[in-house]
Amino acid sequence: MVRSLLSLLFLANLGVTTPAPPPTVTSFDDSVLLSVSPLPVRVGKTKAPDIQAKAALLMDVETGLPLYANNAHLPLPMASLTKVMTALLILEAHDLDEVVTVPDAYTTVEGVRIGLFQYEKLTVESLLKALLVRSAGDAALALAHHHSGSVSAFVKAMNERAVVLGMQNTRFRNPIGLDAEGHVSTASDLALLSRRALDFKAFRDIVRLQQATIYSVDRRFKHHFFTTNDLLGGDLKVTGLKTGTTDAAGQSYIALLQKETGHEFLAIFLNSPNRFAEARALLKWGLDTFRW
Repeated sequence: MVRSLLSLLFLANLGVTTPAPPPTVTSFDDSVLLSVSPLPVRVGKTKAPDIQAKAALLMDVETGLPLYANNAHLPLPMASLTKVMTALLILEAHDLDEVVTVPDAYTTVEGVRIGLFQYEKLTVESLLKALLVRSAGDAALALAHHHSGSVSAFVKAMNERAVVLGMQNTRFRNPIGLDAEGHVSTASDLALLSRRALDFKAFRDIVRLQQATIYSVDRRFKHHFFTTNDLLGGDLKVTGLKTGTTDAAGQSYIALLQKETGHEFLAIFLNSPNRFAEARALLKWGLDTFRW
């Protein structure tokens, strides 16, 4: 025992790292072989469309494989794509029927609002609809305060969650997506975030809504709004996800498309001159080019 300890000390003094013990071997569960996801195979020879967004990514949702990428790891302002992280933290920690008391009317908040009233009480689910369908900044702040007690504490939680998810080039400064120094992400990081959020059925159900009406729990207040996602309900089977626009970010967009086979594409654009046209072009190219 003493000799082993002396050997370790000697190696440490030489700067030599002792090898880690072998991992514990557990019995192999062969059922995982039945759940291996099929890989997308390129069958079309059509050239990818000319995408002018500063960063763009097309990904197979199930496997996480990138099918098209341009500057996918370039940190850029992300505008209201931020709200996907806001929603994720809420979904991971709160029940949909929890009641949130709005602490402020947020009348001075920049960007989109639905006009929440101070002390209005709404469910988490209602505020998530306002957050993800209308992209309401006042809903983001109400949810942040409900989760963490303050916006600053919530932003800290956002950044901590980003680290755990592996979003190495993402930094959050607010839960809304307002332009701020250092408030950036990448198309690749946003794909990681979106794939995690899509694990929640409630998230999927909300981001596909073309319009929604929510009420305060006492039914005194009503808010009706429409989606900001122009590709919902069109000829392509787009089933979500989130838009964002600010002066610094330009037009940003995450689109979720489902094929007839059930396979899904994520298309992500940061600072696009025409996000919906570029999304249509890249998604149609993906449909024509890849099979499972």
